[in-house]
Amino acid sequence: MRIVMLTNAYPYHPGEQFIEDEIEYWARNPAAHVTVLPAVAKGEPRAVPGTVSVDLCMANGSVTARFLSAMGALFSAMFWRELVYLWRSRKIGMYTIARALLHASKVIAQAKSLRRYIARQGEVDVAYCYWNETQSYAALLARKKGGIRKVISRIHGIDLHETRRPHSYMPLKRQFIQDYDRVFTTSRAAQAYLEETYGAAAESIRVSPLGVPLADTLSKPSGAGSLHVVSVSFCLPVKRLDRIVESLRLFALRHKEVEILWTHIGGGPLFGEVRDFAASRFSGVDNISFELLGEMANDTVKKYYLGKSVDLFINMSESEGVPVSIMEAMSAGVPAIAPDVGGISNLVSSQCGALLGQCPSSEDVADAIDLIAFGERRDVLRTNARKMVEENFSSDRNYSTFVASVLAIGAS
Repeated sequence: MRIVMLTNAYPYHPGEQFIEDEIEYWARNPAAHVTVLPAVAKGEPRAVPGTVSVDLCMANGSVTARFLSAMGALFSAMFWRELVYLWRSRKIGMYTIARALLHASKVIAQAKSLRRYIARQGEVDVAYCYWNETQSYAALLARKKGGIRKVISRIHGIDLHETRRPHSYMPLKRQFIQDYDRVFTTSRAAQAYLEETYGAAAESIRVSPLGVPLADTLSKPSGAGSLHVVSVSFCLPVKRLDRIVESLRLFALRHKEVEILWTHIGGGPLFGEVRDFAASRFSGVDNISFELLGEMANDTVKKYYLGKSVDLFINMSESEGVPVSIMEAMSAGVPAIAPDVGGISNLVSSQCGALLGQCPSSEDVADAIDLIAFGERRDVLRTNARKMVEENFSSDRNYSTFVASVLAIGAS
């Protein structure tokens, strides 16, 4: 069965590290012949399994092609339908009109690229879109011309929640959400949001959590009088890394007898700002230090927990799906503190960490750190963190099931 997997950049950098685990299950299935079609291809790509191919037909379009697509979008029914939606929803403005035009032009350009690929390589059984964004809309548009039998899409967090976008605007989604053969969400909360916000049909949606490989050994806690806290994310406003800094500062002031190390893994546009903020807020607090390690390969992140003593993982995002970064920490027996947003409650609870309110205060977080790191149930929480991933977020179970589901759709 011929599968095209539409990604933002994978196997190129940055991001989409979690595809590295899933792609192995596609490669192992003899019924699947997978070609990855990234939208962006810059620098050196990551290695892909030998049975998986990569085609750059959708990447790095010319300035002329982008201009022609923009002109086509300006006179397209898709763009004008979007203007009607913006007017009726009272979201119309220069910014939203520009975003609607930009996304419509991307859909048109990517659909043309897909049709050229089909003309060259032959019919596609399933177009599997890793994100519910312009590439997935392009696949639906291209299917109308023939050559693509089925279109499915995953949907995560940034491509689901309107509130994570400027002006709470997700271009074009309402026009296309009814047309997929299947949409796979990462949680039931995401499914409910998709139905309530965009009018997606319940019968077209399935819940399919992501997964991580189970760590061979477990991370060990720090010795008495020490605390090592890890966070992993891009440095973006939505990640609320300043909240982590303030919470750790408060905890350090409460517990001057404890030596605290905060390690953050991940780069991004606010990397320097976060570094400077942490240096400022931790200045004069003698028992706390920090390190910002920047971007790190996915395998290196997994190994980090096994080579270091890590006491807990913190996530303070204001919007999430079901974060793979938390799964990876918990797989190594590291309990997590996180807010109850998106699908996090499917992963984090009082049985394996601390699930806080949607906008926890520094005091809330400091109290949770105390409970997890130094409470009587510390060892139980570490055991339960690993057990939660084993039972619900194992890549072996979740990705094998997902691949089988997609192949069944393609065969129908």
